[in-house]
Formats: sequence, structure tokens, C-alpha cells
Amino acid sequence: METRTPPRHHVRPRTGRPPHGRGGQPRTRFALAVLDRAGQALIGSAELSITSAAHRQGSTGYVLARPWWGQGLATEAAEAMLGLGFDRLGLHKISATCDPGNLASGRVLTKIGMRREGHLHDHLYVRGSWRDRLLFAAITRR
Repeated sequence: METRTPPRHHVRPRTGRPPHGRGGQPRTRFALAVLDRAGQALIGSAELSITSAAHRQGSTGYVLARPWWGQGLATEAAEAMLGLGFDRLGLHKISATCDPGNLASGRVLTKIGMRREGHLHDHLYVRGSWRDRLLFAAITRR
């Protein structure tokens, strides 16, 4: 699996300030393609959003096409997002949510060092019904 991160000169590490995007506006969203190990096929995406520059907090998420589940690729993508957030953007805390029934995604988040912080009841309205989410978070690597 290969992730494409922004060029280093577009990211200021550990400043607590988001890098600037087009027009000098702070960039707060990094949506990246997830490719197969050969780098030939788009198999998913991963995203990191800066939710509070002042508090150095962000959130992350990922999605993979079903044929690629169970191969460690979600773990690689999620680890890459933590690396981007902590090592290159200087975030202090990164959170993620998953469906309580998605045990595999919960394991991915735990495997990359996130801890479960809570259960969000009726958090999202999806296809006509309210859905719960489990909240996970990691604090900067010290």
C-alpha cells in the first residue's frame, strides 16, 4: 500500500499552525489516495482533518474497497495519517470513530495506538436511521 503525502515544503512540522493551501488560507484537510502495494490501483482513501489548530487537534478516517480488507492495508493507512498529523503537522491529539459493529476497524484503531474514549449514541444519521459511533483517540508520541 502506498500513500501519497503532501510535499514536505507544504507542511510545517510541530508549529501548531496548519500549512497554507491555495490563496494563503490555512489547509485543514488532507485527503489521500490509498493504492495497492504495486501502486497500480486505487483501493481506498484516508483523510486527516485539523479540527482545531489552536488546540492542535485533528480527526482521521479511512475506507478500503472490500476485496482489500484483512490485509493490513487499513492499518498502514491509519498509521500514515497519525504520522502525518503528529510528525509533520505537530498535532497533539487525533481522534477517529467507527461503527460499534465494525470490530475490524476497532482493532485497527487499537493496533495503531489509539484508545477507546467513548460511545457516541445517535451520532450520525445514515440512510434514514441514527447510528452510534465508538470514539478512539491518540495523543502525540512523546
